[in-house]
Amino acid sequence: MSNHDEPDLKPTPGARATNLLKREDVKRTMVFGLIWTAIFVVLGLYAYPKWMPTIMSTDMKAMERIMIAFTVISAPIAGLVLGIATQAITNRHKGDTPPPDGPAVRTNGPVVIIWSVVSGIFCLVAVVWGIAELNTMANAATADAKESIHVEVTGSQWVWSFKYVDQGVESDKLILPIDRPVEFEVTSVDVNHSFWPVQLGVKVDANRLQTTVVHTVPNKLGAIDIKCAELCGLYHAYMETSGEVMTEENFNNWITANGGHKA
Repeated sequence: MSNHDEPDLKPTPGARATNLLKREDVKRTMVFGLIWTAIFVVLGLYAYPKWMPTIMSTDMKAMERIMIAFTVISAPIAGLVLGIATQAITNRHKGDTPPPDGPAVRTNGPVVIIWSVVSGIFCLVAVVWGIAELNTMANAATADAKESIHVEVTGSQWVWSFKYVDQGVESDKLILPIDRPVEFEVTSVDVNHSFWPVQLGVKVDANRLQTTVVHTVPNKLGAIDIKCAELCGLYHAYMETSGEVMTEENFNNWITANGGHKA
């Protein structure tokens, strides 16, 4: 039988992957991708912790860990996407006769399989990690329930107010004692807001006719910035106030100075 009588066999997935990796444009894309991946890993490990707000609670520390870990985990995906973009920009065609389009990636079996598996693993890690963190936070809130300070947080256009239920004090500033659990009961009197004490690492919606509860433990002395993280009207950007984490003694003095009592 002559060669022209032999049936044309499609290359196997392994052969297609090997041929793909031999292409010069693919090699350059891989180099660019590795460079971008390294950049994001360095940013995640060293730069992001310096750029984030001051860590003043256990929850904010957990948020930092999540930001760092997810940046590092997703760095190869971002590196691949930016590697392809860099390859396309640095090797773009010049002139009036553009070359024909290359083969579509969507028809490349190995590429589609690898991309789908890696993306699926990343999503699975995110879901499992999120469930574990939520479970940890729920257990901590239950364990600390008896010792917690209860603060009713009310959002309105465009101010925050705080009521210390057990101490009988109301304030427009959030004052908390260090190393004592706090439970925020958050609501709104008008439109939807979002309560965000930045350095404490918690953020929860403030909805009208509904109370949302969130828990944390301040563990560092210093100032707190309280903002609204939900677009709530004309002066949304100005819906912010300040607060402070102070010693237990100073907190009790503040309570009594404002007409309250120690609880």
